[in-house]
Amino acid sequence: MSIPNRKIALGLSAFTLLPVGTLVTFFPASLYALNGLVLDPSAAMMSEIRAPGVFILLAGILALCGLFRQALERPALLASAGLLLSYGIGRLISLPLDGLPPVSLLVAMGIEVCLGTWCAVLYADRVKLSGQFA
Repeated sequence: MSIPNRKIALGLSAFTLLPVGTLVTFFPASLYALNGLVLDPSAAMMSEIRAPGVFILLAGILALCGLFRQALERPALLASAGLLLSYGIGRLISLPLDGLPPVSLLVAMGIEVCLGTWCAVLYADRVKLSGQFA
């Protein structure tokens, strides 16, 4: 697939991951409240919430860097695919186990699965073209 497709996918990944990572890391109560969740403000709970937030934020930074540095394009696609698909698949697993979440989380699941799959396909295509893994 063409370079513009990779750039669009990485741009959408950065556009998705950067704000979510920032909100989870620095404003978790506000983000979770959008889905009707009230967080326990204990240090343990906030530590458990913020830790993956930083991971999401760093993946967003890598996706953004992959837009501008060709050497980072493949790792950025792989990180975006892995992170987005892990969240999306986790939400899919939750459906039969826990029931339907709010619509906002169903939309998030759709975005994660679609964008993550697109990044995975673009990564696989990029690997096939280069003949190298990672």
